[in-house]
Amino acid sequence: MTKKLDKKTLEEPDMLTLFFARVRTFIETHRKKIYLGSGIFILIFVLASGFYLYSMNYEKKATKFYNTILNESAKLNSTQGGEAAIKNLKDLIAKYPRSNAALLGRYRLGNLYYKNGQNDAAMSSYLEFIKHSSSQGDLVVLSYNSLGSLEEQKKNMKKALQYYEMAMKTKSASSFEALNYTNIARIYEAMNNKGKAAEFYKKALSKTVDPMMTLLIKRELSVL
Repeated sequence: MTKKLDKKTLEEPDMLTLFFARVRTFIETHRKKIYLGSGIFILIFVLASGFYLYSMNYEKKATKFYNTILNESAKLNSTQGGEAAIKNLKDLIAKYPRSNAALLGRYRLGNLYYKNGQNDAAMSSYLEFIKHSSSQGDLVVLSYNSLGSLEEQKKNMKKALQYYEMAMKTKSASSFEALNYTNIARIYEAMNNKGKAAEFYKKALSKTVDPMMTLLIKRELSVL
């Protein structure tokens, strides 16, 4: 049975019609602000999309450049390959300084300079890599260890110890505990602090799974 509508109900405005009428009134009243806001939103979207596409293309080109450097270096002998790689990696960093490929390039440059005995250049490259690295991954740990080794070669034991300790404070330090502890122990031994040297050699011994390193650490402990 159909419900009978009273006079009051029939005279009341339809709620949906009233809602749309209010929306229309609001739009007409604030037309300029709405157009301006919409334009700004569209502009931001276009700029963000453009920047994303630019960044993708930038990284793609940098990665291609980096892979080409590795491939070309591999075709040459060790000396020529190293020299060519240094030149090309410097070009990569200059051309794509903000790319991930350039970040890896800085680390690889450090290794190449280290291998060539160009210690100052190696230190500069490792420090640049650490400076630009947003993470605390394995390469950061290895960079600190390389810096420590370079200072150790210069007989600057206090500075070497600082770098080895910085390696221990990184998030990925747990993957290199045996190496880090051994390095620190060796520095304390060179500084004639036998107590500290023995402490860190024992820590290294508890972490290593390498039979050769185990033998070397035990030998060091035996002479302390």
